[in-house]
Amino acid sequence: MKDTAHRFSLATKSVVITLADGAGLEQEYTLREMTAAQRDRYLDGISGRMRLGPDGKSVGIKKFDGMQADLLSLCLFGPDGNLAAADEIQKWPSSVVGQLFTMAQEINSLDGKVLESSPKNE
Repeated sequence: MKDTAHRFSLATKSVVITLADGAGLEQEYTLREMTAAQRDRYLDGISGRMRLGPDGKSVGIKKFDGMQADLLSLCLFGPDGNLAAADEIQKWPSSVVGQLFTMAQEINSLDGKVLESSPKNE
């Protein structure tokens, strides 16, 4: 077997997001990649939302309330440089929150495979 070299960057990924209110006033937010420790804490936090099958794999979600805002409140920084509050995010249009949630999942490598490998509840 041939050895293969891999190169990774320790630079945090980020994406600038512009949100416009109903009057057209624009504000810049930044979606930033979480650290591995933050991501693990987030995954621990959502484990209670998951419905598990007999094999311990995720078969669905039992509680959706605040799920998208919970992730965004850990990685979406407002114009003031502080994290956006989950209760504020919950007031935004669902189409915006849904798109930001998808972006946050991508930037933080939170795909379905991560959740499927959750430890089985004992």
